[in-house]
Amino acid sequence: MAKKESFFIRGTVTPGDNAAFVQSTIDLSSYVSALGKSIVKIKSIEGEWCQSPTGAVPNGAPFLDAETNAEAVWQLTTQNNVGLVGLDDRTTIAKGMIWARNSDNASAVANSVYQDSHLPQHYSDGFLVAVEDIYLGAYGGLNWAQTSNLTFNIVLECEVMTMTQSAAMALSLSQQ
Repeated sequence: MAKKESFFIRGTVTPGDNAAFVQSTIDLSSYVSALGKSIVKIKSIEGEWCQSPTGAVPNGAPFLDAETNAEAVWQLTTQNNVGLVGLDDRTTIAKGMIWARNSDNASAVANSVYQDSHLPQHYSDGFLVAVEDIYLGAYGGLNWAQTSNLTFNIVLECEVMTMTQSAAMALSLSQQ
């Protein structure tokens, strides 16, 4: 019996601090072919909120404006979206958010942070994907320091699986 091998796919999105939803595409077409019976199982996800490579501290912890609160939300979906969707949306693969507070009187990293996430590793057997593109979207609130260029980076641990052609096609259609 062949051993199943994990591989890693990475993505990034930079919502910044202007309270706008931003999205990037992660191409899975090298691995997914519903007609060819090939799908991807996302086994786990790791993500980080950080400054962009062009931030004041490249890839460092994001700064908040002085004496403010801020929120940031990310989502990974099987469909292109124009805004945030809930866990009840059939296209949602994973989602996470943070709420942060900087009580200092200068721009700085958060003094306190609360985070919440819903990831494939929370399920008993990952999340199956049968579409060729998935979408990493994010929203950053207004109080993140503009010099941080708030960014979310993601690493997906994946495995290619095979299904019958009809099962792969049905899964693909359900995710569109």
